[in-house]
Amino acid sequence: MISVLINAIKVLHISMEKSKIYKLIGIFLVALFVCSTAFYVFESKANADLSYGDSLWWGFVTTTTVGYGDYFPITVPGRIFGIALMLIGISTFGFLTAAIASIFIDNKMKEGMGLMDIKFENHIVLIGWNKKSETMLKELVEDSEERKIVIVSDVERLNLPYKNTYFVHGDPTIDETLIRANIAYADIVMVVADENLMNNDGMADAKSVLVCLAVDKFNTDIHLIAEVLNEENIPHFERANVNDIIVSNQMSSRVMVRSAVYKNVSSVLKELLTNSYGNELYECKVKEDDIGISFKELSMKYINDYNTIVVGIANEKVYLNPDKDRKIQKDDAIIYIANEKL
Repeated sequence: MISVLINAIKVLHISMEKSKIYKLIGIFLVALFVCSTAFYVFESKANADLSYGDSLWWGFVTTTTVGYGDYFPITVPGRIFGIALMLIGISTFGFLTAAIASIFIDNKMKEGMGLMDIKFENHIVLIGWNKKSETMLKELVEDSEERKIVIVSDVERLNLPYKNTYFVHGDPTIDETLIRANIAYADIVMVVADENLMNNDGMADAKSVLVCLAVDKFNTDIHLIAEVLNEENIPHFERANVNDIIVSNQMSSRVMVRSAVYKNVSSVLKELLTNSYGNELYECKVKEDDIGISFKELSMKYINDYNTIVVGIANEKVYLNPDKDRKIQKDDAIIYIANEKL
């Protein structure tokens, strides 16, 4: 939160420098002190109780047009300087209000056009924007509203309706675009196949491989997920150090086959793969007091304590429904079905 505030202040500072607002504030302060000093010089002769501090107070009240009336000029020179200060105050505050408002409007427009640079870390980057990406974004937001998600795409404009979602415009195969998305400090990157190249699986996959190679150049430890259209291109993605390769056509075909053979399986899969309703699949690190017990004991514990079904263990590989006597290890992750995240 503090880092976000500091970055916002830095952006505002740079914008104010460019708009020459600091020069205007400097001129305003000089005028304030000059007119307040003149007020003190002329009015103190008519009011012996008037101090220089009172004159400065009068100057601030006059420039803001509040006009408390506790101090006011009664001499002709004092009134002349008072009028001058009123005009300066109205002009300065009017210009300041317009300038600062324009800075915020400009920044908001830049957000919609994807021209802002990402400064935060440990975010998810979704590269490519289409109907599939919209669904993915919705699922990510429903899973956690606090998670920061950055969309990278070459679409001209993108207005995101969710909290903590950001847009970076540009070609994701170019280093500059990935730098602006702060890829080097991202946690997860998801690469979606380019819909404009869907008529040519080879070209779409080739572009995705280029994106993955560019991402891997900046962050070799990142968890990289990529959509593949043609199964024959999997080796290219493996060479790009992609952690999870999703063959979209293959998965949809297999779901349809399971639905044909076992009619209720598709309903189960739909529920498990969405946060919109029902139970979902989750993953968590093993708890300290679970280390050393058997998978059977773990399953019974999670059913009784959390009303949760443990379906597998992950440790370098994923083991669904492992041997009931398998001991839970320190580095294991638990894959479970639950109504909400534990």
